[in-house]
Amino acid sequence: MNELKIKAEKYIYENANSLQKACMDYIADKGNKKKIIQELSTYQNADGGWVNGLEVEYPGSASSPFTTAAALGYIAKFDLKDTSLYHNTLAYLKDTQHQNGMWDDTDKILAFPHPPYMGPGIYPDYKTGMILKWLLRLNTIDKAMINGARDYMIQAFDEISSKTDFWSAVAYSGAFSMLPHVKEYSKIMEWSMKILMPNESQFGWQQVMGMIEDDTPIPEQAYDMAIKLINENQEEDGGWPHQFGTYNRVWSAIYILRFLKNKKLIY
Repeated sequence: MNELKIKAEKYIYENANSLQKACMDYIADKGNKKKIIQELSTYQNADGGWVNGLEVEYPGSASSPFTTAAALGYIAKFDLKDTSLYHNTLAYLKDTQHQNGMWDDTDKILAFPHPPYMGPGIYPDYKTGMILKWLLRLNTIDKAMINGARDYMIQAFDEISSKTDFWSAVAYSGAFSMLPHVKEYSKIMEWSMKILMPNESQFGWQQVMGMIEDDTPIPEQAYDMAIKLINENQEEDGGWPHQFGTYNRVWSAIYILRFLKNKKLIY
């Protein structure tokens, strides 16, 4: 694993932005959380929402629930719950949650370049589901906020499930995997898994990478295969395959090293 780690670190430091370097330093015991907090705070608005390229395809300054969901992921993965970053994010989410429980972009985002998956009325189920997932992972105590988002997802499911949209399945599976007590759990997870893993016996690189990025525990029976696939899929430059460009590829490499460190296989 030492050669894998050296190659991956070299790739990360050569391609990372300052936030990613701070996260890598922390994983490699070369830095502390204060630097991550400092770097991450530059992406947070005064209203508690998140902006300015934290979601790399959106450079605008109007707070977006999509970018805020990404920020919650960093807060969870790097244990930043006891910070103003988290508490200010909760204030933004409380202020912007719709009466029906969802989160969506406002018209303000339209003043800035933005990708096709962002904008008012576009993928509110994905935005809401991803926020709900991380709120649950962070054991957020605001149950009204959580229950509102959960109820919206359940209400929207009949319409959503008439389609086979990959990103909706990602959002539903991520959120409802944390809600096994909900009566709709089985049908939601069954629908999601048919889209995400149409062949139940298939456990390949995409599944491994998805679980590592999502910070989902890899099943014990698949652990050895996951380690094998991590080794086999590292590319010559030290990174791993990713469909969404260098920025996301760097995050993938960081998360893989974080996973391997947590398993005590490196450092």
